[in-house]
Amino acid sequence: MPHAILNEWESVMATEIKFCGEVLQRHRCRRVCHKYGNDSECRFLFPHEVVEASYFDPDNNSVVLMCRDSMVNYFNPYILVFCRHNHDLKCILSGKAAKAAMFYITDYITKMDLKTHELLTLM
Repeated sequence: MPHAILNEWESVMATEIKFCGEVLQRHRCRRVCHKYGNDSECRFLFPHEVVEASYFDPDNNSVVLMCRDSMVNYFNPYILVFCRHNHDLKCILSGKAAKAAMFYITDYITKMDLKTHELLTLM
């Protein structure tokens, strides 16, 4: 009996991951993707490069995550299903990615009238 319950749970979980992934994680370009004069490409870097397996890139000192669908955000299936919100996972060790994440998070949390990229031009 426990195996039947586990199999049923795994089946339901797989269905929920597919449903939530399609509804919450699939990127569709909108006007916000092309803010700040970036008309030619999505500022969220979609489509992502398809990567068959995750690996460490020593040249950039970064972890490159597996990506099977170029238009889906990187996600954790448990966070996705249990919290039911979109999210984008990144491995940020240092360098430009860490700095960009720091500015993004600061902007997002403080919701300043003057954006970070505008402040930086004043420096």
